[in-house]
Amino acid sequence: MNTTLKTLVFTSLVAIYCCSCQGNSKNVNSIELMPSEEILSFPIDDSTSNVSMGLVYYDGQLINVNWTTNSLQFYNLKTQTKDKEIFFEEEGPNGVGGIFGIYPHNLDSIFLFNQVASVITLTDTSGNIKNRIQYEAPRRYSNAFVHNAYALSPPLLIKGKLLVKTHITGNYRAMTEEDLSKSDMAYSINLNSGSVKMEDLEYPEKYLSEGLKLFEPSIVFHPEYTVYSIFGDHRIFKKSKSGELETFEGKSQYLDEYLPKFPIDGARLETQRYLLGSSRYESLVYDDYRKVYYRIAYPTLQITQEEELIKLRQSSGPFVIQVFDESLNLITERYFEDEIYLPNNLFVAEKGLYISINNPFNPTAEEDSFRFRLLELVN
Repeated sequence: MNTTLKTLVFTSLVAIYCCSCQGNSKNVNSIELMPSEEILSFPIDDSTSNVSMGLVYYDGQLINVNWTTNSLQFYNLKTQTKDKEIFFEEEGPNGVGGIFGIYPHNLDSIFLFNQVASVITLTDTSGNIKNRIQYEAPRRYSNAFVHNAYALSPPLLIKGKLLVKTHITGNYRAMTEEDLSKSDMAYSINLNSGSVKMEDLEYPEKYLSEGLKLFEPSIVFHPEYTVYSIFGDHRIFKKSKSGELETFEGKSQYLDEYLPKFPIDGARLETQRYLLGSSRYESLVYDDYRKVYYRIAYPTLQITQEEELIKLRQSSGPFVIQVFDESLNLITERYFEDEIYLPNNLFVAEKGLYISINNPFNPTAEEDSFRFRLLELVN
């Protein structure tokens, strides 16, 4: 499947749930996020798009979720080659459904998620089906939502319970402040019994008090607390296991002071303009090696023609990467304007943050390989 088609699939998902090295940088504490000279390049076959629908790094392996072939591909960071590919049946006694996202607890315990059935499949790097966990999503909530390229929220396994993100079901446009205040972003699944427990991870108070906004969260689970960000809020939130909720200011200088509202009665063009061209925050990513958080943000674009939106369905356009320290202080942010990078294809490894340079409008993009540039935090 070609790059354009794969990216259209990605942006359609957003609607359903309704640079070069010359970037500008805001430097708060003498730290900058700088593109390095290091580029990783992994050759891919004809069945693999150079834009991934899911990337996860674990222990020297970059795992790609290939929706086209319902497979997992394992790439070695040192050799920049594919070590293996594991294909899974969708139906039958060995079927796992269509793989939507994955969570590698370790290379012997890789959890596979789909969006059709309330079933999680446990496998390993040999492709053996080790277990199937049946659970029932709570009323009003979706199955576990695990997507490795959109509003990243990787699960976390703690003492036999798997913490996962969920979505509120129902008419998105009819959501009220009262309904949202009673809603949750996540639940835990007991892997032994399949029982489910809400995590009391609440949406920000009065988030919809002035009008409807997309309430898509990006979540980082930790054993003792959870950190999360919301599509239409400048702040970052931290919820402890004891129930204490802290808020931290995180406004990007490149985004609007007042984030826009969802056009409830708007035409398709207005809705797409809101989803793809308005000031917003998306993935929050934790870097365990440097103990920092990266947050992807998008500035408002002046869009007047549908052709401009069509282009944004293939490429993110300008974006910002914010960096927060472990205490959730904003320490630096960098603006990327040129059509070089794809911020929904990134991962963190020992050296730093790697981001795809296969933007379809990048003249150096390669159809037959994954390519990533290393971004480093430097003083």
